[in-house]
Amino acid sequence: MGRTLTLPWKSALTRCVLALTLLTVATAAPAVAGICSLDDRPGATLLLPYFEVDLDHADGRTTLFSVNNASATAVLTNVVVWTDLGVPTFTFPLYLTGYDVQTFNLRDLFAGSVAKTASAAQDPSDTISPKGFKSQDIAFHSCDGFLPPSDLPAAVRDHLRAAHTGQSSPVWGACGGQNRGDHIARGYVTIDTVSRCATTVPGDPGYFGPGGVATSQNILWGDFFYVDPAKVYADGENLIRLKADPAAFAGQRTFYGRYVNGSGADGRQPLPPDWAARFLASGAFTEGTDLIVWRDSGQVTKPFPCGHLPSWYPLLLSAYVAFDEEENPFLLPVFPIDPQPPLPAPSQLPAEANRLQVGTEPLPVPFDFGWIYLHLGHFGFNQPFDLSQGWVGVAMKAGGRFSVGFGATPLSTGCQPNNPQPFN
Repeated sequence: MGRTLTLPWKSALTRCVLALTLLTVATAAPAVAGICSLDDRPGATLLLPYFEVDLDHADGRTTLFSVNNASATAVLTNVVVWTDLGVPTFTFPLYLTGYDVQTFNLRDLFAGSVAKTASAAQDPSDTISPKGFKSQDIAFHSCDGFLPPSDLPAAVRDHLRAAHTGQSSPVWGACGGQNRGDHIARGYVTIDTVSRCATTVPGDPGYFGPGGVATSQNILWGDFFYVDPAKVYADGENLIRLKADPAAFAGQRTFYGRYVNGSGADGRQPLPPDWAARFLASGAFTEGTDLIVWRDSGQVTKPFPCGHLPSWYPLLLSAYVAFDEEENPFLLPVFPIDPQPPLPAPSQLPAEANRLQVGTEPLPVPFDFGWIYLHLGHFGFNQPFDLSQGWVGVAMKAGGRFSVGFGATPLSTGCQPNNPQPFN
């Protein structure tokens, strides 16, 4: 049975300081401390937390990313494209020889072109995926008929364009994403190390666990860039690298936990819910600061009737505080009722993949410079806090001049997330 909660906005500064103290002193269990920490070491899963592609303008916004192999050992990966509401739309195998790198412009995918790679079994002349003299090139016979991938039929291309703009997919006869009316495709991408080619995605039987498709090879790394030629800016960050250790995560919280019924069978480290992000909204940065936020809805989402949204939508924030550079906190208004209504507004970061400008109406900030504390757990009336997981990035822009992008600072680990309830 759920508990009635009061949002932590009443004794503002005292509670904020206590909350942040609790966040910084929390530590992960020693046995998994190293693998739980979010760092830039290679992992078995990569996450591109958010992408956008302007489908109407060839010189509009697009997203680039790379997938790299840190080992001399050749590896097979499975790339899954998801809508911003977490519905998988397309998957394809990606083969990497030792020390290989493959780069992508997602505009190409939405135009119907899939990256061409092939193992030694499909590429005996070593022309599609050539290897260096120190690199391994092996044969994945399970990939016969999968590699190299063909370009997409018009129906699949139209499916992708519709599904990622919140319109009815001709393949599903249903919707899978938010329709924001601007014809910009949005979503996120995961890349997993796998043992064989298959058409399965996380959540399908046989993807994780003994004999499953996914492996635990911590050898992947990469980066991503947002590019807007029309506005003359680009910024980027490292892809999120999720390390795998099935023994350490058996029965524990994991990144793909919702797809394995919380068993830990995927063995991937979870992301933390607590983040600190700087913002600049004045001076040289004329277009301010955007937050790039990936969130775990906690639900397996299927295509849904157009005009409706998944039952979990929107995701709410359980804590949000902005500080200026003199440490003055900004807290959202308190209503004279108990329990208080959900704050901030539902439209802030409602999806799994989000981009939002700091200081706009959904995310009010009365300061030009400072930092924001976010707790990405979500909750409802008379429900306990849900210690969810997420990732936060920052993009600061000066239109037509320059832009910078970087990851925000995690204030906890996903293995032992902090809960702001102690300062209720």
